[in-house]
Amino acid sequence: MDMILLDWTRMGKTFCVAGAVLQGGQYRVVRPLLARFQNAPVRNTGWSAYQLAGHARWDVFELIEPKPAAPIPPHLEDIWVWALRPLRRAATPEQRRAILAATATPAGESLFGTPLESTRAAGYLQPGSGRRSLATLIVLSNQIAFGASRRTGTREPDLRVKLPIPELGVRVLACKDHQLLSKVEPKSASVDELLANVHTTVKSLGEQVAVRLGLSRPFQPEDGQGVPRCWLMADGFFSLADPQA
Repeated sequence: MDMILLDWTRMGKTFCVAGAVLQGGQYRVVRPLLARFQNAPVRNTGWSAYQLAGHARWDVFELIEPKPAAPIPPHLEDIWVWALRPLRRAATPEQRRAILAATATPAGESLFGTPLESTRAAGYLQPGSGRRSLATLIVLSNQIAFGASRRTGTREPDLRVKLPIPELGVRVLACKDHQLLSKVEPKSASVDELLANVHTTVKSLGEQVAVRLGLSRPFQPEDGQGVPRCWLMADGFFSLADPQA
C-alpha cells in the first residue's frame, strides 16, 4: 500500500504523520503507527526525526505490512505498519488537489462527524466520540492570525493560530505543522520574527488556504483534574490553488 504524506506534525521530539491512500478510486486518510508498539497502553509513540530525515510533505511511501488498528474514536485512521519505505517520488499537483478536495468536510456536516465542544478559546471532542480525527477546512487567508509564547524551560516557542471554525466561531489552536515551522524557524532569530515569517508564508498561499485540522490523543488537564479531552489542533497549511509545499 502506497501513502502520500499529508500531515507531518510535531509531538515533542517525535512526529505524528498521516497520509492519503488511494483505494477503489477514492482517497482516504490513514495514520500509520509503528507495529512494534501495538501492545503499548496508549498510542502516543511517534516517528523519529531519523526515520523521516530527507523527506517532505507530499512524498510517497510504501506502508510495510499494514493492518487495521482496533478502533478508538475519534482516531479511526490508525493502522499498524512495520516501516515506511520511501519510494523517492512525490505526488503530482493533480493528486495534491484531489486529496485536499477529498478530505474537505462537506458544507453543513460536522468536521469530525460529531459536533465539537468548546472552551472559551479552544475546541475539543470527548474521547470515544467522532467518526474521524483529521479533516480539511477551507479558510480565507485574511481570517488567519498567529500568536506565540515561550514557556519556561522550552526551547521552541508555542505557536498558536486563530481562525474561524464553522461549528464554534473563532478559536485559538496549537499549530503543529512541522513543514511550516521548519521553513520559517531557520530565518527567525526571535519570536517576533517567527510570527512575521509565519504570517508572510501563509499569506503567500493565496486567498483561500486549505487548513488541515486534527484532534490530539486524549489529554489530561495540567492540573490533573477533570476528564481527558481530544483537543483541536492545526496540522498543516496548504495553498488551495497551488499546493506545492
